[in-house]
Amino acid sequence: MKKLHAAQQGYSLLEVMVATVITGMLVVLIMNFMITTVVNHTIDSARADLLREAQLTLDNIGREIRLSANADEQNRWEDANAPGAPANELSWESDVDTLVLATAAINSSKDILFSDPLHYVSNKNNNIYFVSNGVLYKRILADPVANNVAETTCPPSTADSCQDDRALVDTVLDFTVRYYNNESVEVDPADARSVELTLQLQKERYGRTIDAEFSTRTVFRNE
Repeated sequence: MKKLHAAQQGYSLLEVMVATVITGMLVVLIMNFMITTVVNHTIDSARADLLREAQLTLDNIGREIRLSANADEQNRWEDANAPGAPANELSWESDVDTLVLATAAINSSKDILFSDPLHYVSNKNNNIYFVSNGVLYKRILADPVANNVAETTCPPSTADSCQDDRALVDTVLDFTVRYYNNESVEVDPADARSVELTLQLQKERYGRTIDAEFSTRTVFRNE
């Protein structure tokens, strides 16, 4: 009977406390591991999303480069909202962070409008890609030729009656443009046969800075 009584005494208070502490430590370790795993997965997903967003944005611009004749050194149509306006409404410049494309004007049937039909020289709009306050925008300056379906756009903050510039992507850390000739030598925009674009996006998640960068190079079509 004495042996049975000793066996029924169970764990001592000290043993229960030690077991509780160890169990608590294991729970904390498991919780920290799970939280770290979830955070890392979320950050990896956010980085992948940024990369896809950068790639899709440059792919869209690349398609317009392929349909363009060249990069204009400056905008060919006056823009009341150009960087140097009102003193200089032709002050957009193709440079390291701005791209001014000369794109063919078309009518509602998607036929190209030609300024010189004999030599297949088309009327040109300007599509301008630039960054403002961390947002990559596309501005259109439409050729005033009759039946051109393109419409000039302007900053959303203006009170003009024109359509807003199209915001392509936000969280832009850097947008870089480089111009190359047929021999892959970097040249002035007017001499370029291809354009290399690099887009870097950045955002904050769980107190961490996440960034993604994508580059692409596209050749102008022959006119």
